[in-house]
Amino acid sequence: MLSSVSVIANFKRTSVTDDQANTALILSESDDVNTTQSNVQQHPIEIDISFTYWSAHRMKKFIIIWLDPNMNELNNDYQNSISQLRQIVGSTKVFTDVEQCIDFIIEIEDAKFFLILPEAITKTVMPLIHEAPQLDSIYVFCLNNIKDEQWISEWKKIKGVFSDILSICDQLQRNIKHYEQNGIPTYIISTSSIADLNELDQSFMYSQLLTEILLEMNYEKAAKTEFIELCRKQYQDNKVQLHKIDDFERNYEHHSALWWYINQSFIVSMLTRALRTQNIATIIKMGFYIKDLHRQIKQKHSTPNKSKIMTTYRGQVMANAEFEKLKNSIGSLIAFNSFLSTTTSSVEAILYAESAQVDPQLVGIIFQMEIDPSILTIPFVSLSDVDDIPFCQNEILFSMHTVFRINAIEQITNYLWSVDLALTTNTDDQLQRMTQRLRKEIEGQNPLHRLGNLLIQMGEFDKAEEIFRTLLETTSNVDLEQIVSFYNQLGCICKEKGNFSSALSYHQKALEIQQKIAVPNHSVLANIYNNIGEVHRLMGEYSTALLCYQKTLIIGQEFVTFDSPMLAIIYNNISQVYNLMGDYSAALSYLQKTLEIQEKNFPLNDPNLITKYNNADQSDGSLGENSVASLNLQQVSEIQEKVIPFKNPDLAATYENIARMHYAMGEYSTALSHHQKAFEIRQKSLTSDHPLLAITHNNIGQVHYAMGECSTGLLHHQRALEIQQKSLPLNHPDLAATHNHIGRVYDSMGNYSTALSHLKKTLEIQKESLPPHHPDLATTYENIGRVHYAMREYSVALSHHQMALEIRQKSLMSDHPVLAITHNNIGQVHYAMGEYSTALLHHQRALEIQQKSLPSSHPDLAMTYNNIGEIYVGMIDYLNAIRYYKRTLKIQQVAFPSDHPLLAITYNNIGRVHELREHYSDALFNYEKVLRIQQKALPSKHPSLATIYNSIAEMHRMTGDYSSSLLYHENTLEIQTKSLPPNHLSLAERHHQIAVVLEGLHRYNEAAEHASCALNIIRHSFEPKQSQVEKYQKYLDEILLIPECSKLIKANNINEWTYPFLLVLHPSHQSRLHSILFDLTDGHLMPPSLSHECLTKLESNKQVKSIVLETLSDSVDERDRVLKDFSSVDHIESIYLLGKPPEMSEQRYSFFTSFRKVSIFCENEEELAVRWALDTANEFRRLGGQCAEAGNIDSAREYFQRGKELYKRLAKIIDQARSQTS
Repeated sequence: MLSSVSVIANFKRTSVTDDQANTALILSESDDVNTTQSNVQQHPIEIDISFTYWSAHRMKKFIIIWLDPNMNELNNDYQNSISQLRQIVGSTKVFTDVEQCIDFIIEIEDAKFFLILPEAITKTVMPLIHEAPQLDSIYVFCLNNIKDEQWISEWKKIKGVFSDILSICDQLQRNIKHYEQNGIPTYIISTSSIADLNELDQSFMYSQLLTEILLEMNYEKAAKTEFIELCRKQYQDNKVQLHKIDDFERNYEHHSALWWYINQSFIVSMLTRALRTQNIATIIKMGFYIKDLHRQIKQKHSTPNKSKIMTTYRGQVMANAEFEKLKNSIGSLIAFNSFLSTTTSSVEAILYAESAQVDPQLVGIIFQMEIDPSILTIPFVSLSDVDDIPFCQNEILFSMHTVFRINAIEQITNYLWSVDLALTTNTDDQLQRMTQRLRKEIEGQNPLHRLGNLLIQMGEFDKAEEIFRTLLETTSNVDLEQIVSFYNQLGCICKEKGNFSSALSYHQKALEIQQKIAVPNHSVLANIYNNIGEVHRLMGEYSTALLCYQKTLIIGQEFVTFDSPMLAIIYNNISQVYNLMGDYSAALSYLQKTLEIQEKNFPLNDPNLITKYNNADQSDGSLGENSVASLNLQQVSEIQEKVIPFKNPDLAATYENIARMHYAMGEYSTALSHHQKAFEIRQKSLTSDHPLLAITHNNIGQVHYAMGECSTGLLHHQRALEIQQKSLPLNHPDLAATHNHIGRVYDSMGNYSTALSHLKKTLEIQKESLPPHHPDLATTYENIGRVHYAMREYSVALSHHQMALEIRQKSLMSDHPVLAITHNNIGQVHYAMGEYSTALLHHQRALEIQQKSLPSSHPDLAMTYNNIGEIYVGMIDYLNAIRYYKRTLKIQQVAFPSDHPLLAITYNNIGRVHELREHYSDALFNYEKVLRIQQKALPSKHPSLATIYNSIAEMHRMTGDYSSSLLYHENTLEIQTKSLPPNHLSLAERHHQIAVVLEGLHRYNEAAEHASCALNIIRHSFEPKQSQVEKYQKYLDEILLIPECSKLIKANNINEWTYPFLLVLHPSHQSRLHSILFDLTDGHLMPPSLSHECLTKLESNKQVKSIVLETLSDSVDERDRVLKDFSSVDHIESIYLLGKPPEMSEQRYSFFTSFRKVSIFCENEEELAVRWALDTANEFRRLGGQCAEAGNIDSAREYFQRGKELYKRLAKIIDQARSQTS
């Protein structure tokens, strides 16, 4: 039988995921297969495989389906066939209806099906079921030979055509054995330094300790009875195995444990599965058998028949990726956690390894093991020496925890490798120290007591509680010290399970009894006070917790040395409370004392250091020491991968801290995956309403919120609230934190009233449970301030930010980075109020603080530069704005990868300044950078994508590209429709913008629909503003009038008005004129022949001026202004303005002053000339169309007629020019 393996290798170990560490192998109900390597035919072996491979190929429940519409279940032949199939797999189902059969297979997702079909219906059924992922293979049953078997090759899951049930059974057995053989994981552990070459996986260490305890325990008859009950429950639907279990119950004592190991597969399957998955309950129930089997192997080993060194072999398969690690581990140790079956026949081992050739993802491994019988550390036995097992001549069976040295690895064939191992007594020194320290920590008066202590270390709290309750019930009332210990441990268990009231009750009982003991044990007394303090801390009663810890410290200082590990625990707990109370300086002071002691007393990979480094990460982060926090977190990560059992809550805490660091770096997907790992651990080790689960839900919710998935985030926060309302006091600070999270989500969704409701609940709880100057109160005031800011209630927002500032000034150092954040928030409010000078002062104060407390390349400095840039934008000082934005960008490009979300914000701000300067091309260039980053970093429907889509859409509209503008606006609307409430103001704005673009494309009916949507949304928004309602109503009314005069507009279509833009430029510019005209007229160009005529050189610029001035009034000021405009383009040889400015003075002024706006963003003279001409033509077309849309047909005709007259006049001028040049 093959077992779990741990490799101690020469490279750093990859952490084991929750799925990897807790996957349970569900074998077939029959499991009628022995798993030894000595006899291939009768005793096939289970093949080891890596966790990586196992996670992807983990075994599911096996079910055989026999579908035959003509089956007569009463027929003896059928009954015998079904009986034979059930000998292979107990779950064998028979169907006569095709539809029912298919439904059954599809509905059960966690099973693996083997389907038997008669040849007559196979062609009909195949298209219906072949691609079902649950269906593993198909066996065609045909009594007569099939004439045409070619069609069978088209269906890859068909394993063949069989004429009798026995041949099907043989094939089924081979296929099922293949899965069983590839179901055992291999643990490969890598290290990164010479000092760590021989480090072993933490599961090996805990498994070894558990086995030691089980081997020491005395078992009564009830132990076997409990195991049998478990077996019957496991195989309740399998009559074959139930019969074997009955035999085991009646005759266990009549055979050796070795005999049962070889002859009863259900024992091997359950034991292997339990050891591999660390199913503690099953391992404990099998403890009596493990002890018997180990004792018999040890007895046989102590009197070996052979004294010379021997060689034994083991064949198995391994995933390619894991084998690559194994190849790099020569010289390291490899350890097997379970009983290990090998064979003295290399031929037999090769047969098992050769199964790798059917799968290119696998490599066949032949372990060649050199065995020195004189090494007594791990006993082994040759089964040929066991009297009642005569048929296993070649098998060598090792007891648990065999350790080998990897001497060499050589390739035999393309898929087969040989790995030379040597049995060794040398284990890792560091592992031995760690194991010895754990032995000391779990000390108890008897094996059961030690087992309970070990289970607490492993996070198996339910089983530990059961053991300590039993110990409490069976301990004499006079043994007060033991009773105190048991009550104390039960309190610790209840605390870990989140049952704080029961935990406090147990600890107080322990305290009462301890105080009555004549000669009190000060160490125990200190421990009890410490535990009581822990419970009060978790209940949010920080002052009471601090008092308990201080009592612990006073007692501890009287009887322990200054560097005792006990003092380290006390210092650490005091540090945590100060951290929660907001006194970060005191927290860090005590934490540094903790680490100094722990590093003296524990090896670097000791579990005791993990919590301390985690706490250091939290305190350093609170104090702004982010570089220190990052270093601590790295140390945590390296330690936890080596020594923490998967279900231990400390591992979940470490995953959450790692997630928090990724979250801070903007790596939201990675953060989410670590939070989900923490959630999986806590879900398996804690009750469903444990407060720690609420914390994890909140963490997951925060990441979803950051990713723009507000609805998902809200669900997690609400689930956290449900848990906390059941498990915590109503004034617990954790409840305040959850209300705070919910408030933030509603704020982002635009539901400001609900957001404020939750934030006010946060404030109520915090005022009751926290000191008046606690930093968390400041955070809540700031969040309330942000909501009022979003509601444009700036004075209320400012007052809350100022309250936050007052608290932080009293609780933090004068140059603490968090103070800079508060100054930035206040600056933003003043900015929104138009008080730019005051805003600038606050942002500059933030900058001063950060320049003192942070490195020059710190990202927070970049954010302050960004805020100052914002102020300069408000002050219309665009050059300074760009300068500060570029400082922001410079830091971010150093601090973050090129696709970090913060870079997108900065590019967006730079783009906005270019937009304000009417440099639309530059703005679009930066906005497109924003989009590229956000498309990588964010989900496809993230609200931030909607914002940038909208900005890009507007830039396309401003450059006249209405089609592109519409596309981006529609993308914006699609995202915001899914992420925002249906009456959100932003949705109204999007519909209005789309209507404007559609109007530009002359799609008036669609424009009216969107305008109507905008009006409807604004009327039903949370806080409708009358001015917006009136604006949208007026626009809708204008759009609805357009169709009445559409005939007149069509009669004067665009081509008539884009026909003669007669521009004569310097010859060097003429080659680009065609493309410029094409872009600026949406493709409506004049005919090529006319274009050629238009490029004929005409009069000088003086003539152009005279023509323009003829169309103006006699106003001297107006004439001078136009002449001044022309002076900026004197060397443009001729510009003929086709049309006449509006008659109304206000319109005329707006028309001619537009020239100066155009000149700002035009990058070359050709574009300037073309835009000037187009503005003139478009103005006449607009006026004519506007009159037509308003029903003023006469005025429309007048504008259109003026245009035609001007064309005729222009043609005359052209003729005159030609005659002069000829």
